[in-house]
Amino acid sequence: MADMTRGERTVQLFAKVISNPEKKFTVSDLMTSFEIPEGERRNVQRDMRFLSEMDGGRYIAVETVGRTAYYTSALRNAERLLFPNFENTMLHFVFLKRIANIYPATSEIIAQLLERIEKSLPHREQKSLQLLGKNLNTKILFMGAPPNFEEESSEKIRVILQAIHEHRKIDVTYKTEMGDKQSIRIPLMIIIYEDDLYVGCQRPDGNTYTLKFRRIKNVKLSKETFVENPKVLDKLRRQVVSGAAFMGSQEPKLEDIEIEFNSRTSLYLEENPFNRSMRIGKPKNGKVMVKLKAEINNLLFNWIVSFTDAACVKKPVSLRNRLRNYANFLMENYGE
Repeated sequence: MADMTRGERTVQLFAKVISNPEKKFTVSDLMTSFEIPEGERRNVQRDMRFLSEMDGGRYIAVETVGRTAYYTSALRNAERLLFPNFENTMLHFVFLKRIANIYPATSEIIAQLLERIEKSLPHREQKSLQLLGKNLNTKILFMGAPPNFEEESSEKIRVILQAIHEHRKIDVTYKTEMGDKQSIRIPLMIIIYEDDLYVGCQRPDGNTYTLKFRRIKNVKLSKETFVENPKVLDKLRRQVVSGAAFMGSQEPKLEDIEIEFNSRTSLYLEENPFNRSMRIGKPKNGKVMVKLKAEINNLLFNWIVSFTDAACVKKPVSLRNRLRNYANFLMENYGE
């Protein structure tokens, strides 16, 4: 099985356990089922711990025998349950419904899964869920935006996801510096980056690019279809992981990067890693060393500069030189 993002993997694990209420699963069972490599075992253990702790274990139960944990569905008798804090429980359902619009690879399975769970709930609680969903649906993905923008955005996401699922091209009117541009695009996936949504697309020559979702003025399904190329999808995934999808090359050349940060940035770095390869060392003398693999491009450069005097690049030399040239530019224009 191709590499899954954490979101995709977590939802697939959740669906596997919930969909088989009479079975018990170990981490090894689940890894075998989805052909997850052994090197990902700790990640799967973390995912299952998160799922079993979600809302006090109301969805997935865990039983430990010796050193082995067995996971089972806690929703087998959902129709008989009375939830003491029902509204908080339902927040998880509403949230899962909304992330179904974010992960195209799992949108259909989340929808089927939640429909099954919802039908098993008592009628009174079904109505509460519907009311809560109606109140929150437009606020989870687009918190703070005007209502009319949120409603249009939900419809645009639906069209794009349908196109991805059915391998159909989309007819897009896109806002550019030179004015609105209408063209036919090949959508591959939806990408979330720093609270913004992007649509990863493919050119006829196999190269990839991204559209910023908020700049899409109109989108509709085209009658034209396309053949999905797994190699192009894998390339786009690599670009996303390396940070090259927005400001990098088609085949990013990853380099080993070391940056010394002021230790006061540690929590922010943990909460907002540049990419998944980033590793944060232990604070020492008010400093913390960060190591990662990434392409040296504008995205990385802008990220480092945003920390101003709290970051100092140690390697590679090429990145240090680029920052030195920028410092010279600042001195020429703003120095006394």
